[in-house]
Amino acid sequence: MSMPRSPLQQFRPALLGAVLSVSVFTLIACRQEAPAAEQPAVVAPASGTAPAAETPSADAAPAFLSSLSEGMAYADLRRAVTSAGWQPLRDLSCWENVGGEAAVCDALPEVESCSGDGACLMRFADPGTGRRLQVTTYGPYERWNVPGEESALAVRSWDLQAAPATAAAACPFGDFDAFLQRFAADDGVREAYTAPVVEVGELYVDAQGNDAARTVYVAAGAYRDFDITYRDGAYRHVDADGATGAGALPVKVESPSADTRLVRFDYGMSEGNSYRFERRAGCWVMTGDPEPPSP
Repeated sequence: MSMPRSPLQQFRPALLGAVLSVSVFTLIACRQEAPAAEQPAVVAPASGTAPAAETPSADAAPAFLSSLSEGMAYADLRRAVTSAGWQPLRDLSCWENVGGEAAVCDALPEVESCSGDGACLMRFADPGTGRRLQVTTYGPYERWNVPGEESALAVRSWDLQAAPATAAAACPFGDFDAFLQRFAADDGVREAYTAPVVEVGELYVDAQGNDAARTVYVAAGAYRDFDITYRDGAYRHVDADGATGAGALPVKVESPSADTRLVRFDYGMSEGNSYRFERRAGCWVMTGDPEPPSP
C-alpha cells in the first residue's frame, strides 16, 4: 500500500528485549460512503446468502485442543496450533498495549498485550472459519522458543472462540467487475464481504535486527488498508488520512483461477498494492492483502 499506511508499518521496533507494560488503545477508522446514485442495486444469486453466515458448529473442536495442557511450553502449543493451519492473529494495538520498544510484538505476532510481570495474551485464528483461540502465558518471552520442560514461557490457559457473527446478506453481483465497484464504493458491502480474518503481508525486524517479511492475519473489524474507493465512475486512491485523490486510479484485475481475483494498482512510488478476492459459496469475498508494502 502507499506509505504511510497502518500501524503495521508505523510501529517498527529495532531490537528484541523490551520492558513490558499494559495500556489500552482502540483503533477506530471510517471511510466516506459514495453517493447512493453510484451504488447499483443488490442482486441475489442462487446461493442466497453471504458465506460469513456459514459458521461451524461450536462442538466441531479442532483436534489440537486435546494436546494442550496447563503449564506446557508455549513453543509446543504454538507448534500444535500452527501445524493445524491456524495462524497468528495480529492485534494492531500491540505496540501501544505493551509500550516501550515492544519487541515482543515483532517476536510473536499473535501477542495482544503483556504485563510487566510476564503475563501475556495471545490470539490465533483459523483462516477458513474465522474462529479464534485465545491463549494466556507467563514467563520471559525472550526464551519463548524453547520446547518441553526447559521452556521459560509456559501456558496458563486457552479458550476457543467462535468467529464474530455477521448478518447474512444477498451477494452483490456474480460478475467480479461489478462487484468490485460496489465493494469499493460501499462501506457496508466492504464489511459484509471481507473474510473474518484477512491475510496480510507485513514487514518486521527479525532477531538479528534485519528487515524481513512474513504473513499474519488481521481481524476484519481491525483491517483498515483497503485504499481504493469508486466515485464518479472511476476508482480513486484513499490515503492514510481518509482523503480521496482527485485523479482516476488505474486498477488491474488478474485471474489466477476461476474463483480467485488479484486486484493491483500503482500509486506514486509505493509497492505492495494488491488485494486477493475469492469466490466462496457463490459470493466474492476479500481474503487477503498478501504483499508487504515498500520498506
